[in-house]
Amino acid sequence: MGIAVRALEPLDATGRPKSGLPYGLSQGVIGVVGSAATGYKVVVDDSVIDTRRYEAAMTRHVPAAGKPMVRIERSCRSAQEIGETWKAVGARSWSGDASRTTFAADLDPVTEDIVVEYDQASTSAASLDGLRRLSGVRLVESSLARTSRLNDTPKGGHWGGARITSASKNCTAGFSVVRRSNGQRGSVTAGHCGGVGTLWKSGSHYYGTTSVRTNYPDYDQALLTGSTYGAKIWTDGPGDSANTRIVKGGADPGVGTVVCQSGSFSTSLCGLTVRSTSAKYCDTDGCTTYVIRATRGGQIAIIGGDSGGPVYTGRSSTGATIRGTTFA
Repeated sequence: MGIAVRALEPLDATGRPKSGLPYGLSQGVIGVVGSAATGYKVVVDDSVIDTRRYEAAMTRHVPAAGKPMVRIERSCRSAQEIGETWKAVGARSWSGDASRTTFAADLDPVTEDIVVEYDQASTSAASLDGLRRLSGVRLVESSLARTSRLNDTPKGGHWGGARITSASKNCTAGFSVVRRSNGQRGSVTAGHCGGVGTLWKSGSHYYGTTSVRTNYPDYDQALLTGSTYGAKIWTDGPGDSANTRIVKGGADPGVGTVVCQSGSFSTSLCGLTVRSTSAKYCDTDGCTTYVIRATRGGQIAIIGGDSGGPVYTGRSSTGATIRGTTFA
C-alpha cells in the first residue's frame, strides 16, 4: 500500500515529496489504516484525489490477492486544511521561542490530526499556547531527544552499549536478558558499577535500577530492571561497520576467538583476541575469577566507563553473538 501511495506523489531527487507534506497528502491521500489481518482502509479526500490515478497505482503495486482487502474511506477533514496545519507546525512560528522546542510531529490517519509530541523540558507555556491555536493539532507531553548511546531512549526498549550514569559512576549497559522467573526483560552491567538499589539513567532517560548483584566480586555482573529493554546493542565506532546490531544469541568464546567490545567511552573496538577463559582479576574488593582475557596487539582495549559493555562477535552484517561483558 505504501508503494501505491508513493506512486501518486511527485517526488524530488531524494525520493521525498516535492510538496513538503506527508506522502500522498498533496494528492488527497490522508493515510492508510489497518493491518494484514483486518484489511486496510485508504483514507482519502475525494474532492482532491483523481480516482483513476489511484486505481492505476493499485493495479501496478498491489497484488491481485490483496486488492479485496483494501477499501476507500472518505476523510472528515480536507487534505488542504491538514496540509496547512502541517506546514504551520513545521514553520515553528507559533511562538517567539518555538525554535527552542524539541518535538516530533506526524499525521495520524485514524483521527486525521497532526500529533505533536513535545519535550516538556524545552517547551515554554507560550509555545504550548501557540500550538493549541493551530487547527487539528493534538498535543502529547513527553521527553524527547535524539537517540544515541549517550542518550538511549526506552522507546522500543533500551539497548546495550549505552552509557549509563548513577549518582557516582559512569558505566556501560551490556545487553538485554530474559528473566527465567517471570519472562520479563532486563539488562546487565558490571557489578562493581553499583550495588542493589543503584538508579541508572542514560542521558535524560531512566534506564533501570540494579535489582540483583550476586556473589560480587567473584562474579562482576549485575541485573538492571524497571524499564523496557530491546534486543539490540550500540556498535558505532572505528572497529565496526554497523552502528547497531541485533543480538541473535550468546556463546562462550574459545581461546583464539577474535571479538569486539562496545564501550560507551571507547565505542566499538574490534580485533581483540581471546587468550584465556580462566584468568582472574583481584583488587581491594577481592577477586573475580574465570574471566576472559583478551588482547589487542598492545593497543588499549577499554577505558574507564566502558565497564559493563558487551563483548560480541558479528553475526551476518547486522547480527551479533554476545560473548561476555567488560569489567577491567
